[in-house]
Parts: sequence; C-alpha cells; structure tokens
Amino acid sequence: MRLSWCLTKLRLRRWHIFYTLLIPFMMLVYVLAPVNRRIEHQQDVILKENGESSHSSITTTGTPKIRTRMGWMVINTVNKIPVVQYRGAELTNKSFDERGWLNVKNNPCVEETNKPQPESKCLQITVEIQSRMGNHMFMVAAMIAAANMSGRCSIISPTPMLKVFNLQNITALNKGEWKKTTTKSNWLIFDSGKIAVYNPAVRVLPTCKNVILRGFFQSWKYFHHMKPEIVKQFTFIPKVQEKAKIALSNAVKAVKIAKTATVVGIHVRRGDIIKDPFYKRHGFDVPDVSYFFKAMTYFQKKYSNVVFMVATNGIEWSKANLNVVANILGTNVVYLQGNSPEVDMAALAMSDHMIMSLGTYSWWAAYLCKGEVIYFSGYPRDGSIMGGKLKKADYYLPYWIGMK
Repeated sequence: MRLSWCLTKLRLRRWHIFYTLLIPFMMLVYVLAPVNRRIEHQQDVILKENGESSHSSITTTGTPKIRTRMGWMVINTVNKIPVVQYRGAELTNKSFDERGWLNVKNNPCVEETNKPQPESKCLQITVEIQSRMGNHMFMVAAMIAAANMSGRCSIISPTPMLKVFNLQNITALNKGEWKKTTTKSNWLIFDSGKIAVYNPAVRVLPTCKNVILRGFFQSWKYFHHMKPEIVKQFTFIPKVQEKAKIALSNAVKAVKIAKTATVVGIHVRRGDIIKDPFYKRHGFDVPDVSYFFKAMTYFQKKYSNVVFMVATNGIEWSKANLNVVANILGTNVVYLQGNSPEVDMAALAMSDHMIMSLGTYSWWAAYLCKGEVIYFSGYPRDGSIMGGKLKKADYYLPYWIGMK
C-alpha cells in the first residue's frame, strides 16, 4: 500500500515539473509570435516598395523609403531568400500598427531617403583602409557607390591613393581626425562578409547612423552600375599619366612598328606569391606559360600589328618564357621596367587590351582598360580556402574571357 502511494507521488511530481516548464514556454511563444509575423509582413512591404518579391533574389534598383529610430534595417540573403533584420531595437506589439506595419505615424525620423540630404545634415560614410593598392581601390569604389546610393558624404583616412588618383567629392582626414570622428557613438560598422562575394545588404544602410565599411568588397557588383563615375574617380594624376604615356610610346618605338599598333598589356605576377607558401596553401595558383600562350595567340589572330607590353615583378621568368611565345607567334614583346607600380598600372590601363594574371592590382588594370580582357580562370583553385571566399561570378565581369 505504501509502495503504491510513493509511486503515485512520483508520477504527480513528474507531471508537475513538466507543466512548470511547459506553461512559461507557451507564454513566451504567445508573446513573440505576433512580432515575428509582423516582421515577415514588414519584409514584404519593404520589398514591394522597391518593386521586388520576397521570393526572388534582390535586384540592384531602388532603396527602402522609410527610416526609424527604433533601429536599422538591412536586407541579407539566407538561402537566397531576402530577410529583414532589425538591429539595436527591442520590437514589441507597440512597434507595429493594426496592419502589422512599422508604426511610423508622427515619427519625426520618418522621411524620404531616396534624395541626397543637404551637406550640413549629410550622413557620412567611410571605409577601413587595409592591405595594398588594388584592395584600396575596391574599398573606395564600394564606398563611392554606397555614398551615391544613400546620399551620404564620403570621408577617408590617409591612403597612398590620394597621391595617385584625382579623387573628387571625398574629404581626406589625417589619421588622428579620422579615428576621432569614427569612434563617436553615431557610427555603425557594415562588414562585407566574404572577401569576394557580393553582399546586397549594402543597399540598405542604417538611415540614422554614419557607416564604416569594413572588408574587402572585391566584387564588380558593388559599383559597376556607375562605372563612368568610378573610372573618373580613378583618373591618374597628370604626373603619373605623363610617365605612363612615355612608357607606352617607348614600348611601340622599341619594336619599330607603326603608330597603328594594337598594344596588349600583360600583367605577370610572380615575386611574393611564388615565394610565400601561404598563397599556395590558400589557392593562389599562378598561371603558367601555357595560359599566356593561349591568351597571346587569341589577340595575335584577332588583331594586326600586335605589340605585347609586359608589366611584372618577375622579369627573369617573364623574359625566359614570353620571349619564346613571341618567337613562336612571330610577334613583338616589350617590358616595362624601372617604373613605380602606379605608372605600370596606368600604362596597362592605357593599352588597347589586357591579359590579366591574378590579384587585385591586375584586376583594376584590366577594369580601367577599355578593350577586351582575358583573365586566368584557375584563380582561385577550386576547393581551396580562397575558393570558398571568392565567387567567380561576383569577382570576374561576365564579358571578360576566362582561360586556363
């Protein structure tokens, strides 16, 4: 009899514990469910306002026209489905009206944001400069495009680019001023994520905060929609242009060919990328001579009076291999030597067509060139660490020609 009574007590205690845990959980679900439904509803509202669908990938036109001090909204993609995130805000039932929309009635922060603000009230945008010249150019180009899209004023910290390009409508601050400005509470950081994968969330920046762009932004999708402006910003200063023109002229004169020569720039990257095992481990495969043979053959067959002009940090390898290719093709090859990196880039950009190697320096020389571009499709190596951080469709322009 006593044993039966004990078992009954144990069963009651077990059910008591179960219900003790279940009831708070059900109450939590009851409180949060309406907010989740409203977030999903608001997502559709924002996307429809831009002429987009919640079941399609984000397009590159339009920006949401609402802003709120509750927090800031970005659109990310999870499994290719746009998702609205609210940051810095605790959403409650009072955050939404009876339709499930954000409650923006009589909210002084709600305003049209598709027009640039007056300069005195202009929100600011900047970028954390890191690495070398080619990376700097990607970062600044993304900043210029984001500033144009959101009507912001651009500021920049010290960078060698200021001594190379005629950057316009960008306020340059010294290191101390830049750090003091960007450490204030009204700044937020936008991280690009993977090195060379386009992040569409950059299209919807916080509308009540200044923004610091962090990352490498190595994708043409950030700025190619305004290429004429980007090319204008990356106009080399007169001193660099003059030196590049002289180098280009000397290249043509060296082979005693007519002024109607078709100059094809070739960038050959060797040096550090060959010596440092880090690059090999991460998938930075360097093109061999067979790649350059295919690319040079393409231009030699398509155009007349072709002169190949080579810029490289591996002059010995280039002469030993590309001279052989030139002899086989019966063409001319000359080398840029003794110039600064910016002069070589300017000369490559002035050439009629371009054969890339790998790296951001090579990428930008090709982007600024007005003719056809051939790129090394073996970079990055499939299955490598860099291969997981670089999406080729986002990195290489669709009309560039890939060879291996």
